[in-house]
Amino acid sequence: MSAPLIDAIIKAENTAQRQVAADALAAFAKAEGLVKSVVIIDSLSPLLENKKSVPHREGALLALGSLATVFGQAGEPFLIPQMPKVFELYSDKMVVVREAASVASKAIMSLPTRYAVRLLLPVIFHAIKESKWYSKIGALDILSGLTFSAPQQISAALSDIIPIVSETMWDSKPEVRDQATKTITDCFNVV
Repeated sequence: MSAPLIDAIIKAENTAQRQVAADALAAFAKAEGLVKSVVIIDSLSPLLENKKSVPHREGALLALGSLATVFGQAGEPFLIPQMPKVFELYSDKMVVVREAASVASKAIMSLPTRYAVRLLLPVIFHAIKESKWYSKIGALDILSGLTFSAPQQISAALSDIIPIVSETMWDSKPEVRDQATKTITDCFNVV
């Protein structure tokens, strides 16, 4: 059962121990196989939503990152649906949770094939439009990363990307404006 491994992630005393426990959970999931591991991925969802416990949120994010690394592209259909929650945790009050959200989102967003980029853009756009400023920065950073991993698909989607990113170039937070400028520059460099 994966429950003791999830408990080990939650009860770990620091980030390093949580990462080791998350890696152990991912190794167990890999041994069980992807189909059986869907239950593990689903059991992490309530942990992501636990607003009162930093270890729950951070541990779930580290576990998602480890699962993405272990399963690779095969885990894409099961991990990508978790991205809205991961983007939301970019705005967490605790720095360790924000850092774990960054690690998890980069691991998960490295999974999709270039053909799935069109399907991922609405998730990224939602995070850019509807989120707090940390989440906007995270989503813009992920979009920048896609310009390197899927330049042709980003080039084809520029008509959708430009209006959304250009809106954030006028955001009240200078950090968001800077990331939006970097992202739009990266997007134009694919042409």
